[in-house]
Amino acid sequence: MNSKNTASLVHRIASFETQYLNKKLRSLDLNSDQGRSINFIANHPDSMQRDVARYLNRQEASVTNLLKGLVKRNLIVRTIPLTNERTKLLSLTKEGTALVPQIQEVFEQLNSLLEAPLSDAEATKLTQLLNNVQKQLDDNEEA
Repeated sequence: MNSKNTASLVHRIASFETQYLNKKLRSLDLNSDQGRSINFIANHPDSMQRDVARYLNRQEASVTNLLKGLVKRNLIVRTIPLTNERTKLLSLTKEGTALVPQIQEVFEQLNSLLEAPLSDAEATKLTQLLNNVQKQLDDNEEA
């Protein structure tokens, strides 16, 4: 398979993923980026906006509005540490924490759906190959 087909397949799978997540998370009144952000903050307490932006592969400025919306809905809080007034640490509120199991269930369902046609060995190999591709992309990005 040539790289043009590989890139096209990756794009189609990523598009499917976004549509699937948006559909499933709609019942929680969230979109895929909001769900991913809450899940990231749950797994990385006291992370910074920059960390969420990197995780979502977005500019920090575009993540600002996303996070402001989550703050406004009382799902996350931004805390300014005494040691650095320019930094804002992100954490979940009680309401945000209550959504985490439901959000994680949607991500687990998606993963199961994507791995359903694969044997365990194939799923493991695919994950290894995709990690290799991601590492290469990360290395090129840093260069």
